[in-house]
Parts: sequence; C-alpha cells; structure tokens
Amino acid sequence: MPPLIMNLKALRRSLGRRQGDGAGVFGVVVLVLGGLLYEARLVPTGQPTQLVVLGLLLVSVVLLATASSGLGSGRKFHVGGAAFLPAAVAGVMFLINALMNDELPLEQSLGRLLAVAILVLAGLGASISPISIEDICRIIVSSVLFILIVTAFRPEVWRACDIFKCGPFGAIYTGPFSSENALAIFACVGILCVLASRSVSIAFWTLIPLALTLYATESRTSQAALTGAIATWFSLVLWKKMSVAGRSKLSGQLRFQAGVVIVIVAGLFASSFYLILTAEPSSFSNRGNIWIRALDALDGDWWRGLGLDRWSYLQSIGILPLLFPHSQYLLLLFGGGVAAVAVLLVFFGSVIRRSAASSSSLTFASAYIVFLSILGLTEVYWNPMAFDGHTFLVLPLIFLMVAGRRDAAEVTSQDKYKIIPALRAG
Repeated sequence: MPPLIMNLKALRRSLGRRQGDGAGVFGVVVLVLGGLLYEARLVPTGQPTQLVVLGLLLVSVVLLATASSGLGSGRKFHVGGAAFLPAAVAGVMFLINALMNDELPLEQSLGRLLAVAILVLAGLGASISPISIEDICRIIVSSVLFILIVTAFRPEVWRACDIFKCGPFGAIYTGPFSSENALAIFACVGILCVLASRSVSIAFWTLIPLALTLYATESRTSQAALTGAIATWFSLVLWKKMSVAGRSKLSGQLRFQAGVVIVIVAGLFASSFYLILTAEPSSFSNRGNIWIRALDALDGDWWRGLGLDRWSYLQSIGILPLLFPHSQYLLLLFGGGVAAVAVLLVFFGSVIRRSAASSSSLTFASAYIVFLSILGLTEVYWNPMAFDGHTFLVLPLIFLMVAGRRDAAEVTSQDKYKIIPALRAG
C-alpha cells in the first residue's frame, strides 16, 4: 500500500505543475488499468467491455482535441503516421484474418476491429496529449500495484509446481491472472517504469513488491528479458560516461547508439526464427512442439499468414495443441505474415531512432524494446487482435515516438526524461 500511495502522490504533484493533462491521464488510465482489470477478470470480458473502453478513449481524445484547439491554449501538436504503427500491425492482422477466414460470422469478424480502433485512438491521444513519459510510467506502476493489492487475498493465486519449474516458495505465484507469465511481464514493465522515476526513495520502495512478485512467479523468460534490458540500460549509461565527445558531438553519438540498438533488436527478431526453425519438440519446456506443429500448419505460407482465427480452428480439430504460440514472432507470422513482423520491427526501430533526441529517453526506449524483443522469443506479450491487459505494453513506445518527434528540434544535450541518479546518462 505505501508504494502505491507514494506513486499516486508523485503523479498528482507532477500533474499539478501543468495544466490540461486531465483528459490525457484519463485516457491512459482507461488503457492501462482497464486492461489489467480486464485481464484479471475483475470486469466482464467480451465485446461489451471493449466497446466501453473504446467509448471512454474516444471521450478522452475529443476532450484533448477540444483543449488543444481552444483559443489561447498555446498547444501545438502534429498527428503523424508513426504513432499509428501498432494500429498498423493490428490492421494487417485484421485484413489477413478476414481474407483467410471468410467463413467467420460477420459479428465476430467486425469485433476484431475493436482492437484496431483502440490502438488508433491510443495513437491519436498520444499525439495530442501533453502528458510526459514519466507520468505514463507512474500510471503503469500505480495500476500494477493496485492490481496486486486488490487481489493479494484472493484464493487460488498460486499454482502447483510442474515438471518444468517450481517457484522459490514451493509453488508458482500467478496472482489474479491465468498465467504466472502474464504477472511476471507486468511486474517487469513496472520495474522498468520505476527506473523512469526522479525520486530514489519512491523507486526503492516500489521496486521491493515488484521484484518479489517477479521472483515468486519463477518466470525465467521474463527474468532473462529484464536482465537483458537492465544490461542495455547500464551499457548505454556507461557508454556516455566514458565518452569524451563534446556537446556538439553528442547528437551524432546518440544516433550511433540508436543504430547499434536497432541492429541488436533486428538480431533478436532473426534469432527468434532460428529458434523456431531449429527447435525440437521438447525444446523450451515443450514450446518446440507448438512451433513445429504451427509451421506445419502454415505449410510455407509465410508471406500472408493464415489469420489468428485459423489458429483457434486448427486447435478445435486437434492439429494444433490447446496453447497459444508461445512466441510473439510466430503469432505475428501466423496471424499476419511477414508484413506484420516487418511493421513491428519498423515500429521498434522508429521509436529508438526518434528517442535519440535525448540520451535518457533513448536509454529507456532501448531497454524497454530489448526487454520486449527478448521476451518475444518464447512468450506472447501482445496480441494485436485483442484488447486485454497486454495492450498497454505498446503505450509507452507510442508516447516515446511522439515525444521524440516533438523534442527532436529542441533537445540535444539535455535530458528531458530523468531517471534515478544511479542510472542517469551523464
């Protein structure tokens, strides 16, 4: 409870220093907390709730647009296409799904548009909202802490150990979610967002429950991905501290760092398909069996994919196991073909490149994207065809994309988004 109160107070103080953030905060809370409540089954699931989320986001965007266009508002914003790249991934998968599964009921097919529309509104809201990345992170951390608190005393928040792993407490902590892997992902995102806090004391006390939660899940992929992200963070910080480049050369140095990170991320994308293509049935806790059967079902149709509803159909007739792909890259390939994978890679690369206007935002963006890229090797962290608790994971990247464009002409040698002193990039 104290870490949650501390983060909420810090958020209130931050918002109190600026005007016009209310509608933007409302939209972010709808996406983040609404998604987590949806994932935890604390609100009804299905299209009616998704329509409510869509409606609330629309209200947020209308209020933001009204405030921005008002006389004397002093705000300037530009709605560019880059903020809509996550929606483009979802759009590609929607089109492939509709074309390859034309037997679907019209209501079900149109229902897939809800996730696309939500991501479109998220991109539009980010383009208009003046809310900072640090406040986005506070909302994410507060939402994750809130879910942990309200579900701490619910029954059946642990599951028994299995043949693949066992938690350090004699069981595996799943919290309110269907899988400990989902809880671990949210805890890791919270930990990365804590590093965007200016307050050492708030960061310290907030890290304790999040780190304990991650430890109790024994989710090895999430732990490895977080380790890679923090290693990236420290490497970029040390790189800057060891550099003797003057301020006039800082911009070029940041662009070079961004290029290195983009190459690493592209390498992780390529590595994922190497793992999938060379897997044995027992590889990665039997994930290899899922991948092999999925590739057999694709039958070489990599360019366009088969649509995610085909995955469900093939499960129903026993061709695929009753599990999700357990690979973000395989999910995109199966559901949207090479185009879906390529658009996500372009999105990641664009975020990193635009974040190079500031060393701190580049550090955060790089660490966050490396985390997702490693996580995606053996986990699905985002289903673009559905709104759920994972949808908000792309939200910080959308805001970083917009902030990078907005600040590119203004920020070269100073850091707009601070991180805790021990990790500051100079």
